[in-house]
Amino acid sequence: MAITYEGNIATFESVIYEDEVVSFRDFLQEKAPDEVHINMVTCEDIHLAVIQLIMAYKKNYSFTYEFGEKIKLFQRVIEGFDISENYCN
Repeated sequence: MAITYEGNIATFESVIYEDEVVSFRDFLQEKAPDEVHINMVTCEDIHLAVIQLIMAYKKNYSFTYEFGEKIKLFQRVIEGFDISENYCN
């Protein structure tokens, strides 16, 4: 598995494929409404479905993350997501 879980921290390593969606969704549902932290320092790429879960959680609950030194496309998407423009509840 490319995502490991410890407490309220999910660590993304290497490439996160769509087969991680269900376990990541379950983790987020279990932790809601607590703050979740995602460590993406060693992550190379993330499937769009996983990014959508991150944005959905970020819309309703407290969410923090950390990235590596090199800026990647998924980082720009996550950091650029404006929760005020997301109308799903």
